[in-house]
Amino acid sequence: MATEAVSATTDINVSLSDAYNRGEKDINFFASLCMPTICVFALPNFYVAIFRLLANRTPEQLNKLLRFALGLPRGHAKTTFIKILIVWLIVYDKISFPLIVCANSELATNLLGDIHDILLSDNITAIYGDWAAGLAVDSAETKKGIYHNRAVAIVARGWSAGIRGLNLKNQRPDLIFCDDAQTRKNDESPTERQALLEELTGSIFKALKPVGNRLIIYVGNMYSEECILNRFAANSLWTSLITGAILEDNTPLWPELFSIEELMESYHHDEQLGLSAIWFAEVMNNPQSSAKSLLPNPLPRTNEVDMTDPDGVFITIDPAGFRKNSDDNVIAAHYKLDNIGYVGKTIKGILKPDELIRAALALAEETGASLIAVEDTGYQQTLGFWLTYFMAEYNIQGIAVVPVSHHGRTKETRIRLFIQELYAGNYYLLDPDTRSDYIWQASSYKVGKKENKDDLLDAIAYGQDVRNEYWHLLTNMKRVRTSYEGAAKVVGNNVGF
Repeated sequence: MATEAVSATTDINVSLSDAYNRGEKDINFFASLCMPTICVFALPNFYVAIFRLLANRTPEQLNKLLRFALGLPRGHAKTTFIKILIVWLIVYDKISFPLIVCANSELATNLLGDIHDILLSDNITAIYGDWAAGLAVDSAETKKGIYHNRAVAIVARGWSAGIRGLNLKNQRPDLIFCDDAQTRKNDESPTERQALLEELTGSIFKALKPVGNRLIIYVGNMYSEECILNRFAANSLWTSLITGAILEDNTPLWPELFSIEELMESYHHDEQLGLSAIWFAEVMNNPQSSAKSLLPNPLPRTNEVDMTDPDGVFITIDPAGFRKNSDDNVIAAHYKLDNIGYVGKTIKGILKPDELIRAALALAEETGASLIAVEDTGYQQTLGFWLTYFMAEYNIQGIAVVPVSHHGRTKETRIRLFIQELYAGNYYLLDPDTRSDYIWQASSYKVGKKENKDDLLDAIAYGQDVRNEYWHLLTNMKRVRTSYEGAAKVVGNNVGF
């Protein structure tokens, strides 16, 4: 599926009966029939799963009400997908009276107009019959007629337009489809949010026919933990499928539309504007609750700071494994200036022990670090030993390798304590890339859960331990080298192992 029409399409020869049968089972094929110049990419597996959930209902399920809450990221053709889904339900005689509800009447009638155009298209007419021939009512907000020898009506309304008791020729809706009925502005107002919720549950949903196959499909975004989509998703009588643009394995939901690089670029752009919370809500369907988030408020920014001659520099390391499924090893440079801490450049990746040591020593030379802090447990303790060993082996002087300990604190507690330093203005994330990456991990962090990607958070958090235990030992080795030529010598990238 493309976001814009393309000029070229490919014709295929297929009989009408074969097309009918294939379209009933294959939503990608059906989408290409509906919008051949738009649907040029295959739908992601997530979308196909939504279709199968609705298409493969058992006879028992068909006699019950299905409430379905769907969360898809902005820019991922969710409304286009729903248009195609509604057309599929109509042409395969699954529904007779869909009611479309949007934030306002204009959005609703535009959506209805697009569905109407698809039903009128050459492909749909040739395979499924002439929609126009039986049309008796053709207004902007109502389409009504005879289709496949049965009465079919489609009605579009804004949610506040008055839908209570909607009835056409003694028929009530069998599908209520809500597309972005809630706006961000509505969610930001508790009064307006509650008014929408009461209108949906008290009037709109009650307009459904009382028996038979009935569907409510609510499509929206997770603006906040109190938003309508999240309220429905938490309700045991709703079925919900909600996803973000980036999946848990760090791959894009729809790579033909947005690569991981493009998605991350959009995140970095919004984060630098101080709008990362909105990006997570709109693109990841992950609202940032102040009660549960590591970052309840935007992190303070510092004015431009000249770090060409800091008072002291040190390195913290969060080692990990070096297998493909390991967390990243993280090396972070920290600066001390006028008793304030600043996090500068970070190095991240799956590094072998020798690569990690080499990278840490090179960063120490580049920044003038006088101290490297390594956690004093297990493999980390061994790493400290080998750092000291190779500095002695290659006559690298003036850099102390010191242990830092968790002191009985959990990793989450250590990270939270460092974030307190950030909010207090005792520490700043100076490097723009480091800041964006840090906010990304902190915003994605699930509080109280063990399985979190927190390597960058953990590596940087040890800066507070250095501040508490070794602050007085810090110096700027570049100053030392200038004052005492040869007193401290660091040889970069020459470790021969």
